[in-house]
Amino acid sequence: MMRLLRIRDLEYFIAIAENGSFSRAAQACGISQPTLSAQVRRMEDLLGVTLVERRHGQVTITTEGAEVLVAAREIMDAFHRVQRTTKGDGVMLGRPMRFGILPTIAPYLAPRFLTTVAELSETSDLTFIEDRTDQLEAGVASDHLDFAITATLPRANALTAIPLGDERLVVVSRHPLPERISLDGLDRPVLLMQEGHCFREVVSEAIRRSQLRSDGAKSARIGPSSFATLVSLVRSGVGDTILPEPYARHSCEAVAGLSVALMEPVTEGRQLYVIVRAGRERYRDVIRLVEAAREAHRQVGGDIVQGGDAVARSASPHASKL
Repeated sequence: MMRLLRIRDLEYFIAIAENGSFSRAAQACGISQPTLSAQVRRMEDLLGVTLVERRHGQVTITTEGAEVLVAAREIMDAFHRVQRTTKGDGVMLGRPMRFGILPTIAPYLAPRFLTTVAELSETSDLTFIEDRTDQLEAGVASDHLDFAITATLPRANALTAIPLGDERLVVVSRHPLPERISLDGLDRPVLLMQEGHCFREVVSEAIRRSQLRSDGAKSARIGPSSFATLVSLVRSGVGDTILPEPYARHSCEAVAGLSVALMEPVTEGRQLYVIVRAGRERYRDVIRLVEAAREAHRQVGGDIVQGGDAVARSASPHASKL
């Protein structure tokens, strides 16, 4: 029997080209690296050419591979256009769905969101993964994720961001705090997330606007990768930190010895988005899912966005001021 290329083969090859490594591409596709490598070898055997060169952990697309990549992207674009044409409103509820969400959002939003979606459709099988923004965007772009909940606008033209809600910032300390406090009123180090983390950019910008600097007396060069570690450092007395209000209310207020105060000015914060492939923001079920996410966000203490319009992309990779 003659073997043929499959849509999934093209998706895998495109993921390798976009991620620059087999490990990151496998993660974006939700499969193991050996499986991805085997699929690429199968594709190379079918086409009779070498698509990628692997040297010292680096992946380079060959000349023949570059030509195939152009054709693969054209085929996938046409495939998605056919899907959008034939699906109409896009039936998502009532079938298995997989979405992605940032680890800094999942602890307080995912449980409430899953419950809200279950109320919309008892037949929906909804699962999710936690990952970095770039991996979530890659998953949505390659259709391995139906949508993602992030805190930054997507960089790819193929993706659309639908505003979900705003989150104010709060100060968390082991010392007593008033109900509201400005950064200028802190006399302890402000602990930040690791370099490159999108939430660090949010806090750094707030610090800049308060005439503070990340290497100044009121901040520390400590770079954990999770909010939970920041909270542990605060409990140990290393310094204070700044977190999104819903996370702090969910994870910190019940912790003995921690105080939470709304940060002034209250316009400081981050915005959350639902990320989908461009064109799907008009699907009836996508609209219903976004409304479910907004309701879940409202229930956990976020500021709701009423009927926010979808936006294609932003040149800025960072979360914005509210």
